[in-house]
Amino acid sequence: MDALMIHTLIQSRYSIFDACGELPFSIIFGLCRNSSDGIDPRALVVDISGSALDVPYALANELLKSHGINTLRSDKQRLKDANIFTSPSGTRFVTLPSPMGRTKHYKECFTIFEYRIDVDSELASLLQPGKEYSIKLASRDLGIKWWTYVDEPQLPLSEEQISQSSEPAKLLNSKPSAGHAAFTVVDSLPWPPEVSTRMCITPATEIVAELLEICITNTGPLPLSIQVQGRQRFLEPQGLFGPETPQRIPSHRPLETETPVLYFGFLVTNTATDEIVLGNGKRRTGCIGLTSGRVDPRPRMQDLITLEPAQPLVRRVDLGGIVVGLGDGTFFIVISTS
Repeated sequence: MDALMIHTLIQSRYSIFDACGELPFSIIFGLCRNSSDGIDPRALVVDISGSALDVPYALANELLKSHGINTLRSDKQRLKDANIFTSPSGTRFVTLPSPMGRTKHYKECFTIFEYRIDVDSELASLLQPGKEYSIKLASRDLGIKWWTYVDEPQLPLSEEQISQSSEPAKLLNSKPSAGHAAFTVVDSLPWPPEVSTRMCITPATEIVAELLEICITNTGPLPLSIQVQGRQRFLEPQGLFGPETPQRIPSHRPLETETPVLYFGFLVTNTATDEIVLGNGKRRTGCIGLTSGRVDPRPRMQDLITLEPAQPLVRRVDLGGIVVGLGDGTFFIVISTS
């Protein structure tokens, strides 16, 4: 066999690289053996040093290329001495299970390797704030110089195994493209102040129904504007195929005072069965409108409220409107973080 095909994908953990290092940043690689090449039941172990997964080395030696507003091309010589051994990722060998007998969808079968870019590294020093970068494979060649088959992938390689010659077949990306890791560099990220949320149940009286009281307090020193309805937009960690945590359906928040209670993002769990009986896609009502990519992502003024420092905002909700239709039992209520 002249070549062994490996389905390869590249993604950035975040769309932002924080030059201050408060937000850890990494380039994600996903490797999956093609089912059509599944003629060997053994696992495959690759040495990623000096390969396309060894990001500084790969950029310096044209296994990876950068494109976009800033290309890193003029700075490649500074990366010649950087390699996987100087990376905080600290991993040299990656194991790929055999595709024989695979029953899961191929998207669930990727081996994930993350190359973390430390802010003190040579590569980070080349990333200029305000610039956009996009890193992808320069060709189908993964640049892997040594790999072997193993019968017991859970065991570390012995010195004897490592000293053996590599298997002869070349490891190539099976697709014309492997995607790309795109990100923008910023000097620093603004971090939001902490907000304290407290809930309690107010017992019913002869004239007032049982209420769920929600108290939200801005614990920071400055006034804080909060969006009370519509889709929230956060800086979210990415996996190979999109956000690691899928966004919830846009909902109203308990800060809003004029919305029926069933539209709020509550999660109600039956404590006896640990089953979510409301929220998480259950008993949602109403229609969610489609949005266009051209829509201004900024929240509207009427969707914002201001929390003054140390001044609690209290919202009282009729508890019967939340639990209506549920059977007898004990339930636990939390506010969804969508």
